[in-house]
Amino acid sequence: MRILLVMPTPFETGRLGLENVVWLSEPVALTAIGAMVSDRHDVRVIDMRLEPEETLAKTLVSFQPHLVGTTSMTTDVYQAKAVLRMTREIVPSALTVVGGHAPTLQPQEFDEPYIDVIVQGEGEHTFKALVDRWQAQHPAGDRTFEGIDGLRYTDANGARVTNGKRAQTVSLDDLPMPNRRLIQQYQGRYFFTVARPMASIFTSRGCSFDCNFCAIWEFYERRTRFLSAKKIVDQMEACDEPFVFVLDDNFLSNKKRIAELCDEIERRGVKKFWMTQGRTDFVADNPEIIERLSKAGLVGLLSGFESNDDDNLEALRKKNSWEKNKRANEILRDNGIFSTGIFMVRADWEKHQFDALYEYINSLEIGIPLVTILTPLPGTQLFRAYQDQLLTTDYRLFDLLHAVLPTKLPREEFYKHFARSADDTVTSVNKAIANMVKKRPDLIRRIVPNVLWFYARTWRYQRVHRDYRSFLRDEEGLLNGPGQQRMLTWRDVRYPGAENEAPIDQSANDGKRSNLIPLRIPKRTWVDDVADAQARSAHKNDIHPATDTRHATDVSNAVEGAA
Repeated sequence: MRILLVMPTPFETGRLGLENVVWLSEPVALTAIGAMVSDRHDVRVIDMRLEPEETLAKTLVSFQPHLVGTTSMTTDVYQAKAVLRMTREIVPSALTVVGGHAPTLQPQEFDEPYIDVIVQGEGEHTFKALVDRWQAQHPAGDRTFEGIDGLRYTDANGARVTNGKRAQTVSLDDLPMPNRRLIQQYQGRYFFTVARPMASIFTSRGCSFDCNFCAIWEFYERRTRFLSAKKIVDQMEACDEPFVFVLDDNFLSNKKRIAELCDEIERRGVKKFWMTQGRTDFVADNPEIIERLSKAGLVGLLSGFESNDDDNLEALRKKNSWEKNKRANEILRDNGIFSTGIFMVRADWEKHQFDALYEYINSLEIGIPLVTILTPLPGTQLFRAYQDQLLTTDYRLFDLLHAVLPTKLPREEFYKHFARSADDTVTSVNKAIANMVKKRPDLIRRIVPNVLWFYARTWRYQRVHRDYRSFLRDEEGLLNGPGQQRMLTWRDVRYPGAENEAPIDQSANDGKRSNLIPLRIPKRTWVDDVADAQARSAHKNDIHPATDTRHATDVSNAVEGAA
């Protein structure tokens, strides 16, 4: 069969957005599912972030696929749906399929007559089973898929049916590596700021923490699974690009695994500059591991610093502190690792709070400070708590750059303070760059040719971002959500506070509490502490841990409850 996999463009031309400007990673979700079927079918991937607008229609006409699949995050919902709507118009016989985080966490948004199948959860095995079934059924046009776990589809009576949940792959090593040959036409065009050309790989899935503004842990059922060190280095060696971005949601979670990876990189002599995402408290707690990662090629770390206030961090269930944020960045600077920090402002902020945050960022000397707006993303606990108070339900504004809850300041004034983040934190950026010039001259020599290219790419975006009117133009005509209809103000929105209380859902004015889980007392437990805890539990009861599954389950539940 002919299978077309499409990466939608993340935002409309002229709108604010970070992807495509600050970074552009490979569509690993598509190359991963493509790897499951490319040995038996003609599979093509088109990345619409890098293609002219007419490419999709032309490809549908020339390729005449039997199946078209796409993926979607929250801000991609409309673009992903447009891909499949166009498919139905041009190739009506093709099976239309969507998967990813948004379809899994909000499947009702994709219950459209032109969408045949919604893949929920991890897609590799589900997609393979779907392709096998469709190969047998497509001559008869049968678009029902009873018995395939992880699917939502329309039955013969026109009703949406959700099959059972598919169990997650126990060992990631059992999955084939994403088929990067499917995107070879785009090689050299992916990047992270000045790191270009850049490849993208994953080495783990999931996160054991439960921050209430994030849905990653819900998507992966609060489990974290890892590739072996050998498989990780196999992927690195297969990349021709000098830069590699490790797309893990939280790379820094297992000390034993990191040590094994460093051993493998050293043993095989792999020389790559690589970047990843990880928590600052792990950095602060494990400076010796960070030093070793730096020697193994780690040059950049993206972390959620979130706030300059411990109360705010606690309210977000971040289980971290501003002091650890500060210590972590000192360790990163000492080891020549460029820090990208994500910070959140709230809609109820005033001028002095913006000033304090920008001063805090400058004191940290963050290389790339990304200031965002706390946004109740669909699928998160914050969304469930605040969905009746939102000023908009248009997913294009759920990009962390627009206030979807009422602001305390007039919106014009709020965006004026938000838009000055780049200018007011330039001291932080300059000091971080100066430090990298001293600590990593080999990296600087490699990226210097890309500086002018990146400046040219971001010049227009920076002009737009620095103009507060851009944010107001983006949301013009789109503030029609339930909170706007009820004329709510910032006083009607109660944010989670440091007193360990969940916010009150005031939508019905009945005093009932929302379903946001209350804050728990932080407890520092990393993934690889489970074995130690299990051993202690077994020793206490004179039971060998390798033969007693009861304790393994009990300890795992205890760790998940404390993380």
